[in-house]
Amino acid sequence: MEEIQKIISEIESKIAKMRSALTDVNTKNEVLTSEVQLLNEKLRQREEEAKDFSAKYDDLMRQYEENLSLENESEQGNKAGIDALVREIDDCIGRLKA
Repeated sequence: MEEIQKIISEIESKIAKMRSALTDVNTKNEVLTSEVQLLNEKLRQREEEAKDFSAKYDDLMRQYEENLSLENESEQGNKAGIDALVREIDDCIGRLKA
């Protein structure tokens, strides 16, 4: 009978250790779950920042291309204006020689 009590005692001790271990595991699980949620939130924020930066980059590239296009148009207009002035000066020089 004494051996049975000893075995029961050992079983109860093991059960207590298992409960303690389970409690520890559950606590660690809660901490890890909380960390995962925090990391997911940070990831979501970084993804939003990446989208914002991408949109800003696209906007800046569009503005750059527009400015480049305007500069090209302005340059072509300037060349045409200069060509017209040169022709007019040549015409005036030709009249003065005549």
